[in-house]
Amino acid sequence: MTAPAANGGEQVSDGTVFGQWCSWHHGAALSRPVAMIERGPGAGGTLYACRPCRIKHGFDSIPTFMARAALFNHLRGTDDTPPCPSCSRYERCPEGDALWAELRRQRRADQRTDQ
Repeated sequence: MTAPAANGGEQVSDGTVFGQWCSWHHGAALSRPVAMIERGPGAGGTLYACRPCRIKHGFDSIPTFMARAALFNHLRGTDDTPPCPSCSRYERCPEGDALWAELRRQRRADQRTDQ
C-alpha cells in the first residue's frame, strides 16, 4: 500500500510539514520526519509521524534528535573536538547557548498540535 500524495505539503523551518502523510496511522496530519529509509526499494525516502503517533511509539523527530546530538557533541566533545570547558550547569558559552536554544525550539515544534 502506498501513501497518497499529501496536498499542500508546506514545510516550515523547524521541519514540521503541514498535511504530510503520517506513516503510522496512515492519514494526513501535522507531521515531523522521524526516520529515513536508507536501504531497499524505498531508499532515500523519509517517514513522517504526527504528534500522537510519535508519543504512542516513543519517537523523537529527526530535527530534535540532531539538535540534541549537536549539543552533546559540544558538551562532551568528539574524536575531533574537545569538550567545551566554558559550559557548565549554570553558565554557557555563546555556542552552547545557541545549541540549547535550537534544542528548545525543536522540542516546542514536537509539541505543536495546531494545523
